[in-house]
Amino acid sequence: MGQAVDTRSLPVLPFGAFTLRPFAGDQLMLVRVEAPAGAKTPPHAHPQEPMCPVSSGRLRFRIGDEERVLGPFEAIHIPSGMEHEAEALEAVVFYDIFHPVREDYLEWVAASDECA
Repeated sequence: MGQAVDTRSLPVLPFGAFTLRPFAGDQLMLVRVEAPAGAKTPPHAHPQEPMCPVSSGRLRFRIGDEERVLGPFEAIHIPSGMEHEAEALEAVVFYDIFHPVREDYLEWVAASDECA
């Protein structure tokens, strides 16, 4: 049987000004991401291949040398290993959908649970 959750109630992982709320299956991970206007991730890359649909607000993504501004109901695909960053142009809620699962996030959640 699968799982059902309210993504607003998932455990919080702070990442700078971003709030991450991960939810994982065996091979796929969904992360609810919330950020205030002006929040920006550092440039980074990872082996997972994310897709990022935006629920509310506007967000600028840089992938490699290209930039794209997304709003509600738009999504972007980030190739595995490609350097990217995101900046919230206004308060935003979007999702990172990762394949494969980000084991580092699962370890982060487990460590947070142990400290609670």
